[in-house]
Amino acid sequence: MSFLSFHTDTLDVLNVGRFFNPQEQDGNYYRQLLSTVARVPIPALFITLLLICAPLIIALYVYQSNAAKARDEQPAGCRKLGINTKSNLFNEFDKKFASGWPLSTNEAPTKEWTVQSMWIYPIKSCRGVELDHADIVTTGMKYDRQFTFAQLKNPAPAAETEGKKQTPRTWEFITQRKFPRLATVKVEVWVPDQSSAGYHPDGDYVEGGGAVVIRFPYQQPGWRGKLESLAATLSGSVPEKHFRVPFDPTPSQVQKSGYRYENVIIWKDTVNALNLEVDVPKELQEYLGVSNKLSLIRVDNSTLREVYRCAPKAEDLGYQPVTGFQDAYPLHIMNLASVRDLEGKLPKVKGVPSLSAKRFRANIIVTGPEPYAEDTWKRVRIGSYEFAISCRTARCKLPNVDPISGEVHASEPDRTLRRLRNVDAGAGKYVGCLGMQVVPISKESAMDVGDEVVPLEYGEHVYINQ
Repeated sequence: MSFLSFHTDTLDVLNVGRFFNPQEQDGNYYRQLLSTVARVPIPALFITLLLICAPLIIALYVYQSNAAKARDEQPAGCRKLGINTKSNLFNEFDKKFASGWPLSTNEAPTKEWTVQSMWIYPIKSCRGVELDHADIVTTGMKYDRQFTFAQLKNPAPAAETEGKKQTPRTWEFITQRKFPRLATVKVEVWVPDQSSAGYHPDGDYVEGGGAVVIRFPYQQPGWRGKLESLAATLSGSVPEKHFRVPFDPTPSQVQKSGYRYENVIIWKDTVNALNLEVDVPKELQEYLGVSNKLSLIRVDNSTLREVYRCAPKAEDLGYQPVTGFQDAYPLHIMNLASVRDLEGKLPKVKGVPSLSAKRFRANIIVTGPEPYAEDTWKRVRIGSYEFAISCRTARCKLPNVDPISGEVHASEPDRTLRRLRNVDAGAGKYVGCLGMQVVPISKESAMDVGDEVVPLEYGEHVYINQ
């Protein structure tokens, strides 16, 4: 039998779709199939199956090898920040979190109110990192919102002429509000650790305060990309591209890498910050759909944004509240019962999203208080430290973005928030509020998952706009 003959016969055997043809249920096809199988040599059948499956097996092997290699290329002398177990929000939809319970007191002891989950967002509007322990500084949780992606606001700088200085470039921060695919950009923070492989005090990433690794979905063009995409699908993932930058570059690293300080606009503030544009791959700009030049900007700790409005005054606090690239205040706290209550009031129609607390991008998620009990907190103790509750969080439409897929719902939960949580006259007539903005009382403090949460002072809040 020729190769063409047994190859054709084998393909007939593999044409299993004919089993389901109602016109061939008289038994003749099955007899023909058995006859064909009998004529096909076992080696021929094996070779044909191998020819069909080999490309898939090779693609899967190459993809898994490349993915493993990328994971193993950790910054020398650093360990990855974040929890190593399942998320502390794994059961956030459990009904036990829906109603809350009374605050435990000496006279009436009950289950404590506690910190359920903690998050930092090293790059504004990108995927967060969940923690079980957090060090807290004046700007909020350490490593939180230290970077932002930004697009070029004005053209390239005009040339300097006689009597006229060169016009500096200005960048403007971007968020999921306009670029929802930022939700799919994964961020890793690697911090110096003497017990980590390759540690040396003079190592690049050790000197640079660690590293930030950024990963985003990316399929390279051509057949290689298609093969990689197929292999990723078989392994239950998506092909990615990644790059990394030092967390806090030293002056020599700034000069060597070609970074430079430029102006960036964040809301109504314009600050001078470090531009890491040279490290950002063009593919990320294309993936996000940013038409202008894209850059990664790092906050300059010598030009932090000062916080006023509802924050404690410097003379009362002992220091001036400041932020990095947070919207307004150093910390954001959320009551899980409030999220569950709001979800229960969303329209019961197809397509309305489940309401994960992660949609609201809070740093601290607590369990225990009844829904919206946090609205009247003015000062709380969490663990061993006290925090000032400055005001409610006035919500925009960002929670409409799914925090995993980046898909945007047309109206929810924004519409329900505006309808039911328009509770602060200062926030505006059609603005919903959920969560509270927080300022640390101490310049340095810490927090752990499981820490007890105890309100110390209560009062009314009136939001003050920028």
